[in-house]
Amino acid sequence: MGALGRFSLRDRVFWPLAVLLFAALVWGAMQYRPTGQDAVVTADTFIMEGAALDQLIPGPGTRTMFDPAASGGPLAHLSATASLEAAGHLSAGVGAVLPPQFEAAVVGRDIEVRIDLRAPDSDLTHVHIGYFVVGDADTGWRQVEVDTVFRTVTLRHHIPAGTPLGGLDWVGIWPDEDGAGRPLLVRRIEVRILSEDAAG
Repeated sequence: MGALGRFSLRDRVFWPLAVLLFAALVWGAMQYRPTGQDAVVTADTFIMEGAALDQLIPGPGTRTMFDPAASGGPLAHLSATASLEAAGHLSAGVGAVLPPQFEAAVVGRDIEVRIDLRAPDSDLTHVHIGYFVVGDADTGWRQVEVDTVFRTVTLRHHIPAGTPLGGLDWVGIWPDEDGAGRPLLVRRIEVRILSEDAAG
């Protein structure tokens, strides 16, 4: 083994390959389309709630199950079968796909992501959320706290002008960084394009 040395890709080769692989995995996950009503999309708002939660897509290492008869209204049950560390850049978690017209509208703008969620068990204290785009203009994973009652977590981000369009804008949720299968309940996902006053 020592005589062979260690094989290592140079950064200029590794990172483009990693981005291409990530895009391919997200694209593949997006081909899975469960039945259910579509999210509500306006010129400046994307809202996924109620029956539309059946449109959430599990990326590699995650699972989602829609519960239309949950107490208090329809919910999505999210869990992870792999740790966030093991998944690395190869999965964007359980995701909501933004439609192409909304993807085009956010370029050069500030957005706010709002997710209503809760952990049924008190041993799950935090999860990760992110807004993912083609290229390197996404948020990456941001850790947010969760509780055993529903709370709204938020994430603000600026999408730079010139960000390429590719039909891959995705609100991602990693429900359990340890991949231990602990459930997370989600009842609403919203993305708003902020006005210049609100963005400031």
